[in-house]
Amino acid sequence: RSRISFERMIAAAHDLIAESGLEGATVQGILKRSGVGSGTFYARFDGRDALLAYLAIRFWAEAEEGWTSVLSAPRWAAAGPKEILTQFTRMAVVWTRAHGSLLRAFLVHAMTHEGYDLLDQTAELDNTVADHLILLLLPRAEEFAHDEPEQAIRLATLQVFATLRSRFIFAWGNRPDGIEDQELAGELASMFLRYLGTA
Repeated sequence: RSRISFERMIAAAHDLIAESGLEGATVQGILKRSGVGSGTFYARFDGRDALLAYLAIRFWAEAEEGWTSVLSAPRWAAAGPKEILTQFTRMAVVWTRAHGSLLRAFLVHAMTHEGYDLLDQTAELDNTVADHLILLLLPRAEEFAHDEPEQAIRLATLQVFATLRSRFIFAWGNRPDGIEDQELAGELASMFLRYLGTA
């Protein structure tokens, strides 16, 4: 039962952040949404900051696990660079859109709390994904014109995530740029392939 109550609190926090941003995820709001008593909440967390810290730890662990699974070598054994990167950019667009509100909340929290390691965790995840793409693409390096394919794969991966953060996290509210998600994914894949020299 306690585990169910705990997960309800986590789900409520996620929902409130998605709906109203960080300011909407108050302890009172979480308790009301989840139907959990304050005693149950404070038995787990000292306050909202502690809950957000937990959400961040859980989020980054699940994100790394998810990307590691999706980009595991056996899944892509028969795929070429174009297929790998086309699918990667599509997944990256979907993933960033789906988690944009939570990532934005973590960023706002990081701005007001010293020692909060959001930026380190973000960079670590970006580079973990790059590591997996290097393992997938480097065996096909003869198809690339770039002189330093490993470095190129890493830099292009970082650029993909930087572009997606700019669009889905840093652009507050509804600010349409006229580019559909599918188009964005396609353009990012084309840029990646051209940078490697295999468009």
